[in-house]
Amino acid sequence: MQIIDWIAVLGALAWSPHLVSIIKKLLTKPKVRVITQKNAEIGFTTLGPIFNLRVAFSVENKDLVISGMNVIIKHEAGSEHHFEWQGIVQQVGKMTSSATGVMPFEKELSVLAMKLNQKEIEERFIRCQEVSFITSKNQYISKATKKASYLKSEERFDAEGFLREQEMIELYQFNKQAFPWKAGKYTARIELTSPEKFIALDNDLEFLLTPIDIEELKKNCDKIEESYKREIVAKEDNEEELKWIWRAPNLLKI
Repeated sequence: MQIIDWIAVLGALAWSPHLVSIIKKLLTKPKVRVITQKNAEIGFTTLGPIFNLRVAFSVENKDLVISGMNVIIKHEAGSEHHFEWQGIVQQVGKMTSSATGVMPFEKELSVLAMKLNQKEIEERFIRCQEVSFITSKNQYISKATKKASYLKSEERFDAEGFLREQEMIELYQFNKQAFPWKAGKYTARIELTSPEKFIALDNDLEFLLTPIDIEELKKNCDKIEESYKREIVAKEDNEEELKWIWRAPNLLKI
């Protein structure tokens, strides 16, 4: 073997640990550990069933882009509901004053994607709504919108009167009948999607809703019509904000 051949061999051996490291990184799947606050936020409004989470993600092996998040919620009796992220709020700083103490600065983020990295664990508040409700509600909204457009074209549109049109009555009824919550134990699986393959950890949870929780949440059904009214009719001076009732059950890892 000539000297030049030995140099080539030694060069290849020098690079082999580096190549092994690169290959290992390419073949190793990222691990995403889901870290949730001890309580979820559960509600029911004109947006339908709501399941909100304050959550952080710990990433191992390499950074990852999350392109979707769903929460599959199952009741112990067998009913199942699919929720999908609709909004993300992230804390970007804090302000301290003698009057208010520490106040966080938060901003709304796009739900197109979420970048997770190994160096930082960032807390996010993720708002989720039921997928089937959104799809069905859009059909009722479309009918009501067409009726409003027709009345306006005929110069017969009156906001107060429009609230009593059949299309709006059907929208109220659909919204109220979509109330899904019931007393008992629920499981919640957080499903993340990404262009890359990865391993999800600690993404199975459970929580309990009591009969009192359900009684309180159902009171929101009585506010459905008033909420739509406030969207259509001009707001009155000094009108109090409509307050929805929320529940915050404890979340336990399974």
